[in-house]
Formats: sequence, structure tokens, C-alpha cells
Amino acid sequence: MMPDTFLMACRFVHDAALMMLWGGFGYLAALVPRRLAGPIADRLAGSRLVAVGLALATTLLALPIQTAMIGDGWTDAVNGRVLTDVLMTTSVGTAWLAQLAAVVILVFSQLSPARFKTAATAGAAALGLAALAFSGHAVMQGGWQGVVHPLNDVLHVLAAGAWIGALPPLLIVLAQFGQPPFKAEATVALRRFSTAGHWAVALAILSGIGNSLFIVGWPLGISPTYRALLTAKIVVVFLMTAAAILNRYWFVPRLGRYRASALAAIRTGTLAEIGLGLAAILLVSIFGLLDPIGGN
Repeated sequence: MMPDTFLMACRFVHDAALMMLWGGFGYLAALVPRRLAGPIADRLAGSRLVAVGLALATTLLALPIQTAMIGDGWTDAVNGRVLTDVLMTTSVGTAWLAQLAAVVILVFSQLSPARFKTAATAGAAALGLAALAFSGHAVMQGGWQGVVHPLNDVLHVLAAGAWIGALPPLLIVLAQFGQPPFKAEATVALRRFSTAGHWAVALAILSGIGNSLFIVGWPLGISPTYRALLTAKIVVVFLMTAAAILNRYWFVPRLGRYRASALAAIRTGTLAEIGLGLAAILLVSIFGLLDPIGGN
């Protein structure tokens, strides 16, 4: 398998893991009442450690894979001299060091006291996502765009991560809705998610539009492959937004009168959003490595 295919897979796993940690544990730390957030965090402890391990493993693999892409193939991936040259003299190496520092902080955040672990995990994962702005298309411009584009990219990944990552713990919150002993806490958590979700969705969409304009400009001069994948991502985000709107404005108001059917519909919509969110991350992992203006 070619190194670029491996790198796309690494990017997908890495980005998805960090988004789930940031969005999921950020939701628990900031919006879910502590009495309910604690049991949910405990229930997700195994998933949290797996995600942290995946973020670390994909970070460690990224440098050899990128070295193979820059050099003469897989033999350079294990060539110490070539690895050192890439690490010390290229923007790829600088970006990798930033990402490694962030993931090391993430690993050590798992040693935090229990009462701080949820917030520490979310904060460290946010740093990991922000570090992604040091690589890819966001650092290929100069002048004011070379400053604003990476900042917009950070906003985009954090907003998208807050949206997508909060969905798995939301499923657990929904299971507690209307049920003792966490009926009141689940109601508060659902209401807060609905409010914060508006901002996360709006910021993710607006910053995504900004990223597209920064990368391909206007009028759009864009390669066929990049255009097809970007269009596919736009369709996926449109479907995610439609599912979120349907949940919020059609099914949530029916929880009082038709609780069982409305909850089932919200769970289905949330699962659909998770699947679509993973599809969007996969598409970005692929076209993020392509030349947007080139012939492919």
C-alpha cells in the first residue's frame, strides 16, 4: 500500500479520536450536571483510553509515513538520517513536533485526579486539534491569509469536534431522559446541548465555508477530484444539519406527549449524525492531502 493511503487512514483515525475526546468530554465537563456527568464519564473510560492510545499511535506513525512520501518510499521511513532531516528542516517536521507535544499532554492528562480528568481530557484534545492547523493547506499561504487561515482552521476543527464528539455521550443522556434517578439532570443536559449545538453547527459551517474560500479562492479554480470530494463533504454536512434540525425542532418538542416514539426518533437521528460525521472526517482526511488546484 502506498504511503499516502496509510497517511489518509492515520489522519482519519487521529482526527476522529481527538474530536470524540474534545466534543464528548467537553460536553460532559461543561454542559452535563456533575451528578450525571460522573457516571457517564466512568462508562466511557475504556473508550477514552482507546481514543488516547489511537491518537498517540497515529501521531508516532505519521512522521515515518510522511518521510516515506517525501523521500524514496518505505525504505526512508526507517532511515534515521532521512527522518532527522525531515524532522529538523521541513515544515512537516515542525507540524509533527507540535502535534506530538499536544498528544503527550493528552497522555499525561489521563493521570489527572478523577474530578479533573474529564475537563483535562477535553482541554488536551482541543490542543491536539488546534495543532492540526500547523499542517496542510492552512500553512501554505503568506501575508494576512497565512495568519487568518490557520486561526479559521482551528475554529473549524473545534466547532466540528464539539458537534460530532458530543453525540455519543448524548445517546447515554437520552437513555436517562425521563428515567430515575437522573431524570432532572438528563433534561438539563439535553436542553443545554440543544442551545450549544446551534453555535457549534453555525461555527462549523461558516468556518468551513471560509476554509474553502481560503484554499480554492473565488472564482473556484479547483481540480476534479478535489471538487468531487469537497462536494461530497458539503452534501454530508447538509444531511447532518438536516438531521440536527429535525431532532431539535420536530422531535424534541414532542418529548412531553410522545416520549417513547420521540426518544427513539432522536436516537436514530443522533446515530445518523455520528455516521455522517465520521464520513465527513474521512472525506477531509482524503482531500486534505490533495492539491486542490492540480489536475487530480
